[in-house]
Amino acid sequence: MSPPATAYLVARSGTTVFIRSTGLANMKNAPMLDVFLSTEIEQGATTACIDLSACSGMDSTFMGLLVGYAKQMDVSAGRLVIVNPSPANLRLLQMLGVTLVVPVVEKQDPPDVDFITLASDPQMSPLQRMEMVQRAHQNLIKVTEANEGKFSTFLVALEKDLVKLRAKPT
Repeated sequence: MSPPATAYLVARSGTTVFIRSTGLANMKNAPMLDVFLSTEIEQGATTACIDLSACSGMDSTFMGLLVGYAKQMDVSAGRLVIVNPSPANLRLLQMLGVTLVVPVVEKQDPPDVDFITLASDPQMSPLQRMEMVQRAHQNLIKVTEANEGKFSTFLVALEKDLVKLRAKPT
């Protein structure tokens, strides 16, 4: 049996956006989430509900984006909340300290909204993708000291790659 295809199902009701992650939520598909949340916040969304009930797994880039958007929305009196994580995903969220920053509701009935599949990958250059991955991991490092130990070597290597990429003529 093949793993479920990854997609983000989205809906909006008033100033609340609903995002249901299906399949793996990771650095490969994180740009879709990043662009969507950024656009929705610019268009007045004040609440984001991230439903992980159909999420088979997630990586640090995805979790770091959630931390960043939760903090951004908190500054403007909004909020980002995670709902319905599986026990394994809840452990991952706790392990990286995401639950210290982002409220988690373990059992939430689905909203009465019509979800649509988020359009495929946005046009992001390799530089923009790497900067998004960097930003996500910097968000995680700010959450707990333990995360600095987990991601500092990765971020140093990523920064070296970014310096090289930025130096290339376009």
